[in-house]
Amino acid sequence: MASNIKIEWLTKSLAMYNAFVSEKSVAHVRGGRVYELLAIDVLKKNYEVAINKVLIKTTNTISYIFQNHKSKINGDICVIDPYLLALGKFNGKKKNIAIVHHIDEDIFNKNLMSKIFYFNLKRNLKKMNAVVVVSEVWKTTLTNIGVNNVKVIYNAFDIKDYEFSNAEKEVFKKKYHLEGVKPVVYIGPNSPGKGISEILEVIDQDKYNLVATGKVDVSNKNVKTFFFSEEEFPLFLACCDVVLCMSTMTEGWNRIAHEALLSKTPVIGSGTGGMLELLENADQIMVKDINELDKHIARSIENTDQYTTAGHKYASKFDLNYFKSSWNALIEELA
Repeated sequence: MASNIKIEWLTKSLAMYNAFVSEKSVAHVRGGRVYELLAIDVLKKNYEVAINKVLIKTTNTISYIFQNHKSKINGDICVIDPYLLALGKFNGKKKNIAIVHHIDEDIFNKNLMSKIFYFNLKRNLKKMNAVVVVSEVWKTTLTNIGVNNVKVIYNAFDIKDYEFSNAEKEVFKKKYHLEGVKPVVYIGPNSPGKGISEILEVIDQDKYNLVATGKVDVSNKNVKTFFFSEEEFPLFLACCDVVLCMSTMTEGWNRIAHEALLSKTPVIGSGTGGMLELLENADQIMVKDINELDKHIARSIENTDQYTTAGHKYASKFDLNYFKSSWNALIEELA
């Protein structure tokens, strides 16, 4: 293993840089950024890894576009986020890896600038030595537009972080008033594209103890909204009877669904994007007609053992050993 290789992350995200520097969780780092920070963490055990601070976006977009960043890229292998890739802020003389979690074409088709951004992104993806995606659907999508060297490296987690005793769960439920006879149903994060309003339109709200997460409360008296810490969130999922992932957006994977399965909680989902692969392989319920959501929730609760056993078995395949070996193999391949 060539440990003298210098790996440099190219990102515009100040939050991600701050999390990297502080080496501790940062509450507002979510989704794909968490994936990348984990990749950095496993790689730095064998390589010199840094985030290039020069490329952090601290100015307005126009000023940022015209800054000369290429000359300040120093890594032997560079990992590039899609925003910088679309702006052409990479050095073609280096070995380059792009990470694509998902592509929302609806956003890219909104206006001329977005269309130009998307055109450049697709063009520059074809110049990469490797493109990492998080599910097979995105590998197929990129291969179909002529992108080669696409590698699937799934989201991964530290499995032991999702193991809880019944006593721990009872204490948590009492703390957040989640005890009682009604099933605890997590309806997802209160953010666009996650399907909360669609869920609330069709289910019998009085039948469940409904919970959402986020910094902004759901404007519905039947829904409790919490903002859990990174440490509390897995325990919350373990306390749920069912987790709903009814995204209307095209998902890259769905980290919440994956975490719920690790917490031994059944998942019901819409199966958009990469979530389809996750739920199919984990033998969970996918909803074709959202008007039948109550029926699916009842089925899930009645057959909890079936769904938790199958889900945990599949989700547990993607542990830290899998993630470390996958990323190290990719670096060695390019070295």
